[in-house]
Amino acid sequence: MNLFRTKHQISDEEAAHIIGQFFPEIRDKLLNTIQLGSIASSDSSLILASIEKRTLEISPFEFSSSIDLKSNKKYIRYVAYPGIILLFLLLLFPQYLTESTSRIINYDKEFEPARLFIVTPLNNEFSAFKNEDFILDVKVSGSAIPDQIYVNSKGRRAKMKLQSNGRFQYIFSKVQDNFNFRIEAADYRSVSYEVNILQRPDIKAFNVALNYPNYTGKKNEILENVGNLSIPEGTEVTWTIQTVETESLKIAFVEEKEIIDLKPTGNQLYESKKRIRKSDSYKLHLVNRHSKNKDSIAYQIDVIKDEYPKISLNSYQDTTLFAFIVFNGLIADDYGLSKLEFVYEKDHEQVSIPVPFNKNLQSQNYFYQWNLDSLDIGQGEAVTYFVRVWDNDAVNGRKFSQTSTYNFKVPDKKEIKEKLNKQSEGAKKELDQSLQEAEDLNEQIREIQNDLKSKENLDWQENKKINDLIKQKEKLEDALKKIAQQNKDLAKKQERFNQPNEKLQQKVDQLQKLMDDILDEETKKLYDELKKLLEEQQGSEDIEEIMDQLENKEENLQKEIERAIEMFKRLQFDYKMDEIINDLDELAQEQVEHSEETLDKQNNTESLKKEQEDLNESFNQIEEQIDKLDELNEQMKQPEELGNFDQEESEIKEEQQQSKEELDQNKRKKSSQSQKKASDKMKEMKQKMEEMQAGMEMTMMQENLDHLRDIVDNLVKVSFDQEKIMTDFKGVNQSDSRYVSLSQEQLKLKDDAKIIEDSLLSLANRVFQIQSFVTREVDAMNDEIQASLQGLKDRRKAEATAHQQYAMTSINNLALLLDDVLQQMQQQMADAMGKPQKGEKGQKQNLPGLSELQQQLNKKIDDLKKSGKSGRPLSKELAELAAEQEMLRNELQRLQDQLGENQDGVGNNLQQAIEKMEKTELDLVNKRISQETINRQKDILTRMLKAENALRERELDDERDAEQADNIDRLLPPEFEEYLKAKKQELELLNTVPPKMNPYYKEEVNKYFRRLNEQ
Repeated sequence: MNLFRTKHQISDEEAAHIIGQFFPEIRDKLLNTIQLGSIASSDSSLILASIEKRTLEISPFEFSSSIDLKSNKKYIRYVAYPGIILLFLLLLFPQYLTESTSRIINYDKEFEPARLFIVTPLNNEFSAFKNEDFILDVKVSGSAIPDQIYVNSKGRRAKMKLQSNGRFQYIFSKVQDNFNFRIEAADYRSVSYEVNILQRPDIKAFNVALNYPNYTGKKNEILENVGNLSIPEGTEVTWTIQTVETESLKIAFVEEKEIIDLKPTGNQLYESKKRIRKSDSYKLHLVNRHSKNKDSIAYQIDVIKDEYPKISLNSYQDTTLFAFIVFNGLIADDYGLSKLEFVYEKDHEQVSIPVPFNKNLQSQNYFYQWNLDSLDIGQGEAVTYFVRVWDNDAVNGRKFSQTSTYNFKVPDKKEIKEKLNKQSEGAKKELDQSLQEAEDLNEQIREIQNDLKSKENLDWQENKKINDLIKQKEKLEDALKKIAQQNKDLAKKQERFNQPNEKLQQKVDQLQKLMDDILDEETKKLYDELKKLLEEQQGSEDIEEIMDQLENKEENLQKEIERAIEMFKRLQFDYKMDEIINDLDELAQEQVEHSEETLDKQNNTESLKKEQEDLNESFNQIEEQIDKLDELNEQMKQPEELGNFDQEESEIKEEQQQSKEELDQNKRKKSSQSQKKASDKMKEMKQKMEEMQAGMEMTMMQENLDHLRDIVDNLVKVSFDQEKIMTDFKGVNQSDSRYVSLSQEQLKLKDDAKIIEDSLLSLANRVFQIQSFVTREVDAMNDEIQASLQGLKDRRKAEATAHQQYAMTSINNLALLLDDVLQQMQQQMADAMGKPQKGEKGQKQNLPGLSELQQQLNKKIDDLKKSGKSGRPLSKELAELAAEQEMLRNELQRLQDQLGENQDGVGNNLQQAIEKMEKTELDLVNKRISQETINRQKDILTRMLKAENALRERELDDERDAEQADNIDRLLPPEFEEYLKAKKQELELLNTVPPKMNPYYKEEVNKYFRRLNEQ
């Protein structure tokens, strides 16, 4: 209470008296100590020692022990309210309680005078990185916040930007060196702050070396300051990085989750390499003692995967001969191709054939022709094929792509026959249509000629008719060329599947030559001259002369087409007969083999029945072919006398049906016997057809020879007659009476020439050797004879004589040409009589030869002896038989001459046969046929058979010598081949200069090439 009433500060003595009241035991000691302290200045050392002693005596006493807490409890209620107030102030306004205490405690710090606001920097550290912004954030708090706050640095005062209530910001842009700054506001000035400038790690130079895989053919390169890469798979990438203030450098790959430490190779230079196999992104991490790189350094690597090669295929199959396949297409790859192969599968076995191509081109067109002859694909068999291409991928291994699988099937025998029949019928229709067009053309020529006779100049109607005539002629020429090509294709197909004999093949070649030569150059020149006259608008007289020549030419063309049609019919007839004989031979062999299978009890009965049904059906097809042969024979102008095979057909079918019924009854042995009988009867039927074929051939050849010989004789006679008339005219003048009689002889000579022409044209329809130029020479002969008659009529003797000379030249030329044909026919007949007709070696012994012809002649002689004929009919037949025997004897003599000294037992038989033939000829000429003659003929036949057997054995020995097969190039249709060649050249030209481009455009170019190829 005394303290509260005190108005001034008490002294130390007064305080000692007050303390003494509470602690009586130290009252005097405390008072004495204070008094000693007041006089310590006079004798310091003694007094200080006394004070120290007294202080030690009173130090154990504490003020808390003097307090009587119980007596003070009554004052607690007076302290509670102030305490609550103090606690409230401590929580809400702690500065009111702590500020003064802080000043007392931190007595050595400089405290600013109390202000209305406080500026507090919010930055944790006053440091920045070089070339980066330093952002200063401050917070202003207080009772009165100033509107403007400034930053003072390097003598420059800048205003801070207000961000929000009480928050200000200032940006030091791109700081370079250490600097100091102060914050100022109103009369406030902060202490000086120092900002330290640090250096972040950074990249100074960045190079990437790309080492591409060798197989890509790309040149290695170095990229500067490029981190994003688009590279082929397997590329080795080397990073070389020049840094600044960097202590370590790493590359982190995101997808692979791989981290690569770059190795230091010099002053702040780091390097590392990696082979890249797949696309990924990567980041560069630079570190020093202060920080990492501020901005993320991230790049992308796009790996271009090695694509699968691309291939397309256009396949052209030979549907004529089924002998080859041509294919082409486009192959392409991103980096290159290593192999292209054609793969085919036959009998579940794959075989690959390399296909040539250019390995230096990434995209190219390929072309290949595959011949099937070596595969030995039979009728009805099939082969599958495709084309496969390999790339040159050295990273993942070579990959391949292949086309779709294609199928190539050779038609079976039935399908081939149907195709051949359909094709031959189509060719026949084309020929008939061309003949009709030729007749129409001749009609137009005659109509134009009639119009020109009454007009001196051409009007638009005649011009139009002539132009239509020229167009019609061009159309006919195109049709004839097409027919010639169709006939060639048909002949090739028949040659491949029917294997015609040598003689038949000669006929095919001769018919083809006839069709190729059916359009002559002279006629073409006449039409060209006619076009020129029309363009020059010449008078009708010149055009009429051209039309007269064209009339003769077109009539001759019409005859040639008619002849070609007739020869085509005869050729198809020969083909059909040859085909039937071959089918009978094959079916007989199959029937024999089936009979042997029937006896084998291991074979299933049902399968045997099914096979027999197939054989029965095959014979039914042969019957249909025989009916077709009859139809072809009836279509010819001079049909052959075909034998009747109804009995043979009935017996064969009966045996086949019986064998089937016996199989139904499980009588295998009897069924086998019936099958053998059926086979034997087929062979007999085949033998009969061969004899009929040989007989027809020989008869026709003999008749043709006789006719041709007569024609040649008549030509020689006409030539002499023309020479005589020409000689007689030299001594006759126009007033002589002989002039008229000689003119009458010239007119008769024209009639004789006409008879020769008719005979020759009739013969030409049967004789293939007579070529087109032979019949054209007949026209030349007739034209000259007609011109000579016109000259005689007009009394122009010199002109008539000149034409007679030309006519005789044409007659002589024609006689020479026909004599050559005669020689060819005689040689052909001699070949047919002297050796088998079939060209196939394995079938020579099955065909009629000289012995068979001799056998036929013996039968004729025997039949004539029994016939009882007499008089003129007997003499005629004896003369014919004598001629046939003479012909056979001459052939035997020729054969003996060819053998020379190397006769090997053949010569004796031939010589004796020749001698006996001479005796027979003598008997026949003398009209004497006795039993001795018949016996002699049998002996002749025996010796000829022995000679033929000896010759056959020699041929078999010769056949054992192997010969290398010739390679026959299978040609494409000309249009298709030209198209492929042109296309290949075009694409190769485009590919020779490929532009340097990125993968996207490169792929677009390849797509363009593929589309171009597909089109």
